[in-house]
This record gives sequence, structure tokens and C-alpha cells, in this order.
Amino acid sequence: MLRFLSGKVVSVFDTLVVLDVNGMGFELLCTGRGAEMCREGENALLVTHLQFSEAGPSLFGFADDRERDLFLKLTTVKGVGGKMAMNILKSAPAERVVSWIAASDTDSLVKIPGVGRKTAERLCFEMHRHFEGLGTDLNLSPEVFTSGETHMDIAMEGLRSLGFAQAELLPVFRKLKAGNVSADGDLSPEQWIRLALKELKRN
Repeated sequence: MLRFLSGKVVSVFDTLVVLDVNGMGFELLCTGRGAEMCREGENALLVTHLQFSEAGPSLFGFADDRERDLFLKLTTVKGVGGKMAMNILKSAPAERVVSWIAASDTDSLVKIPGVGRKTAERLCFEMHRHFEGLGTDLNLSPEVFTSGETHMDIAMEGLRSLGFAQAELLPVFRKLKAGNVSADGDLSPEQWIRLALKELKRN
């Protein structure tokens, strides 16, 4: 239902975008990346989600399906509604939010306006189940987890699918490998990913 909208950008104020779609003006509350894609007077396509609540309908705009999927997962957390989930994605890129949650980095999460300590803890706890099936729940392509590559290679490809650049990943994995993190046996792709996310957070 209303999966995306394409039209001319009428105005952009912070992350509030007005889109003219065939003469109809749609007001969308967008993520930071979604708003950055919009230039007044130019055409734009935004992935959308229409949400109904007691306060009425709200239309949210995203840069891509990955952002929308993360938004929908965030709203499954108790106490996190559409506007708070959007505020989280307005404050930080989706891949950074993923890294904070995966690493249980509540200190970074509480820096987001409106996110208190209890909400940050709930986000880390309740979102954990989405990271257990990393290949499907975070929209990583299935071929990422095929055989023929080392678990470290698979993990690196998985993080690239989440938006991390190869240039920032290579030194992190070199450091982890040099530190003999797999001395007790080869780690699973999920374990490599979690270690890499923690290291990326420190940088």
C-alpha cells in the first residue's frame, strides 16, 4: 500500500518534504538520507510507508527499501512509534543504527534526541532477534551466505550489503585477523560481523 511516490519536490524543510505527484501535494517526514535526495524543483522518488495512529495518518519517506525495512523493525519495539523510529533514522544512517544495536551500544543510542536509557536498552534487547537470522532479516542477499568463501569474506560482504565501504572494512578485518580472534577455531559469519561492528564503533 503506497510503497513509493515519484514527483517534483515542492519544498524541503529539514526532513519534511512536500512532493507534487500529478497535482497532489504529499507531505512526507523523511529520513536524513531521504531528505538529502530531494532538491526543490527537481524530481525525486521516495520509498514510503503510510501509518495510521490515534493522532491520524502519517506518511514517512525513505531513501531505499533497506531504510524502510529497518524502520518497520524499529516500530516493533515497545514504546517506539513511527515518529520515534523516524527520528532515529533522521539522526543517523541506517547502517550506523544497525551497528549500535548489534553492539548493544546504548551510550550512542541515548545521544539521539528522544531516546532515553530504557528505550535504548529495549532497542538492543528486542531488536536482537532480527540479527540472529542476519542473512534474511537485514536484507542481505542470499548469495552472501553461500559456500566457497571463508567466514570472514562472507562477513565482509554482509557488511558491504549493509552500506559499509570496502575501504573502511579492510583495515578492521586485518586488525581482527592479526589479533588472532579465531584462535579457538573459525568464527561464524555472524560472530565476525559483530566483532567488526564493535571495532567500527571505536573508530
